[in-house]
Amino acid sequence: MDNKELAVRCHEIQTGLANKVVDDFEQLTLVGSAVRLALHIQGLPTIDYEKLKLVASHFLDISPLALRAVVEMLAEVEFVKLATTGRTIDKVVPDVPYYESLYETIGEYAADVGLNETEQLSVELLRRLAKSPDKLDALRNAVGADSRRFDRAVSLGVDGGYIKKNRHRGKDLLLSPAYFTENADIFADAVAKSGAKGVQRVLQELRNNQGVPLSVLEAASKKGNSNLTADEIAILQRLAGDGVVRPPTIVTSHSGENHFMFTPTPGSAALAGSKREIYERAMAIVAAIRQGQYLPREFAVRNPAAIIGQLKHHGKLGRATTEAREQYQNLQHLRIARLVPVGNGYAELHVIETQENTEALEMAYQLVTSGGVAGIEVDEDARRALQQEQHYVESLIASAKLKESTKAPLSEEAAHQLEIIFNK
Repeated sequence: MDNKELAVRCHEIQTGLANKVVDDFEQLTLVGSAVRLALHIQGLPTIDYEKLKLVASHFLDISPLALRAVVEMLAEVEFVKLATTGRTIDKVVPDVPYYESLYETIGEYAADVGLNETEQLSVELLRRLAKSPDKLDALRNAVGADSRRFDRAVSLGVDGGYIKKNRHRGKDLLLSPAYFTENADIFADAVAKSGAKGVQRVLQELRNNQGVPLSVLEAASKKGNSNLTADEIAILQRLAGDGVVRPPTIVTSHSGENHFMFTPTPGSAALAGSKREIYERAMAIVAAIRQGQYLPREFAVRNPAAIIGQLKHHGKLGRATTEAREQYQNLQHLRIARLVPVGNGYAELHVIETQENTEALEMAYQLVTSGGVAGIEVDEDARRALQQEQHYVESLIASAKLKESTKAPLSEEAAHQLEIIFNK
């Protein structure tokens, strides 16, 4: 596992744990919290430490007691500078690099300090489950860990909320709720039936061409020109037909109803809750462009990235088209854009200027150019709070309930050792 992925998985475990305390974890929670904080202070001006304590506790599940070690670690890797009076931290000055360097640097720190066996196994399980749900027994055999330690790592994940355990077709399956919360039953059932490899191939095909119409994949499969098997095409058909959260659908008079397929999350990291609506808007934008690319009535879109780039930078598509009304109808319904009539049945697409739409256009651009999106794990509410006056943050938090820390149950070994100590 490379340093970047090590940091990504530590962050996801800590995000899943929230305010839970796990005695088995030594460095993992520190590393995960450091990534989480670094992501949220990236690009911000100097922050009062007292305000940072409030926001970190309320929004990021980093307790005031734990925060000092986290910011000191970030200072060690030169992501922040600390203004202090004696041993008291007064202010934090962020100097956090962008995503690739952020994960690489903190991952290198984690590799240098080292993780214990339970931490290493927990990270490895999540690395595998980020690609696809898998059968419990298949995972046990794949990682080759001691049976008791493996069961403990699974138990910690289930109790911690970063692993979900389901039973399908008489088999126990594990999945990552960060990646497969929506339509989890469909993915889990596919794994139970045919194994994890098929789901992995489906997701890779979608990453290579985010927003591809299902009908195009079906047609390629019938002609023998597809990378996907009939069973793998069936997974996509179930997602479109039976999924709790269905892919974007566009209905036109010339091509009928079409479903546009995307990966469950748009990147290699977990999607923050505040980004879910942005991703839905981005999918709608990409779907509209793919409609014109793959299923045009007359004029095909030849460069999807250029079209989205024009919307990003100029706020409209200058070329009026009679196809626009059907192609972009969903963008009107979602208040992303409006169609402005220009006569004779023609209409231009004009973006509605909001912060959410700006973010969605950027996300859509990354989806069509690289298949993934950076920054999806950032909670914008936390970043906004860090930029407000402290009295505002205090009033915001005052109405919330006090957070309660919970502890994961002790392992059998730790419980046995405590019993020996207390019985001496």
